Amino acid sequence: MIQLRSNTLILGTILILSGLLTPGTGIAEGDSKWVGDELVWEGIDAFYNYEFDRAVTVLTTGRKEFPAHPTVHLTWAVSLWLKAQMYDGIEESQEVLMRSLDEVIPVYENLLRRSPGDPHYRLYLFSARGLRTRVHLGRKEWFSVIIQGIKGYRGVASVHRENPELWDAYFPIGMLNYYAGISSPIVRFLAGLMGVNSGKEEGFEQIRTAAAKGKYSWIEANLTLIFIHLWVDDDYESALPLAEKMRVVSPQSIYNQHLYSESLMRVGKLEEAGRNLNFTFRLAEDLPDVGKRGWLPTLKYQRALLEFYRERYDSSMAWVTASIEEFQTELDTPLGFGYVLRGNIHDLKGERKRAVEDYRSALALGNYTSAMKHARTYLETPFQLPPSGR
Repeated sequence: MIQLRSNTLILGTILILSGLLTPGTGIAEGDSKWVGDELVWEGIDAFYNYEFDRAVTVLTTGRKEFPAHPTVHLTWAVSLWLKAQMYDGIEESQEVLMRSLDEVIPVYENLLRRSPGDPHYRLYLFSARGLRTRVHLGRKEWFSVIIQGIKGYRGVASVHRENPELWDAYFPIGMLNYYAGISSPIVRFLAGLMGVNSGKEEGFEQIRTAAAKGKYSWIEANLTLIFIHLWVDDDYESALPLAEKMRVVSPQSIYNQHLYSESLMRVGKLEEAGRNLNFTFRLAEDLPDVGKRGWLPTLKYQRALLEFYRERYDSSMAWVTASIEEFQTELDTPLGFGYVLRGNIHDLKGERKRAVEDYRSALALGNYTSAMKHARTYLETPFQLPPSGR
């Protein structure tokens, strides 16, 4: 979806700058735990496993009982946002996120006045401010993503420079560096003026550092790496072991299972992918109505992809068309790949005009996934099956 995810994320689906919402360190000097850390982890575990009511309840209690904990307030705000996505829809969830940030930012400012210079409180204050960017991301307000994200980035970067072993700070820094690095030249130019390195490779390595060493951010950082491998770099072999690891961490997470299913498909493990996709459909059926309507089109796209790899093209066409027509999720990674998939099927059927329409529909989304690259390629040259049939 993150995931922190209730929608597919992450450069599209929480990916870009959602690092700014990740619970940061939570670990005090000497690697001792903050008082209340176990309760905070209980809340985090709940929302990663889609138990949103329990997450809100636990973290609300945590804010009252452990108000000095650096993670609990921002994590509480995120839990409200994720719950609203499941029950109330996109627009209401954006309002919930902004209202909750309006509440927690003054809390961090007050904690920082009491403990001037504390790197943990500084990190969370800047992260909370930067998280406003998430609303702009959902609306594809790209310049606002950069401008607002910079405010969080500069603060987190200052904490990082002064505390280089505060490993969780690597994630939001890496996210913005990576995002700026894959963006348009003008966005990279503006980001550079504001102090962002704009380096895709550097950003990727910073995210990897958080995944390996972060106290809290390792979860979201690993999910982000999977997203990049699957839907930006087409590096499926690297995605699979990470996806398998993260589905074990949060087995009730539809997003994690979704990542695992697609990783399996992309490396040709179709029987296992089919079993896991069936399991994920069952998880989605237990969601609230709003959440179910958000997730089912994505899972139907995955069913279409599986049928395509099985060379059942008519079935694949039916599933992907249903996915496209029903799609209403805020972030549109699967929609872009859905249009490309349907265009491929039209090309195989000799329906070039319809294929071109789908590739153009994909490009109109303007997201930063490899679906854009594939759509441009197939506009120039009709899709054909490789000699192996895949």
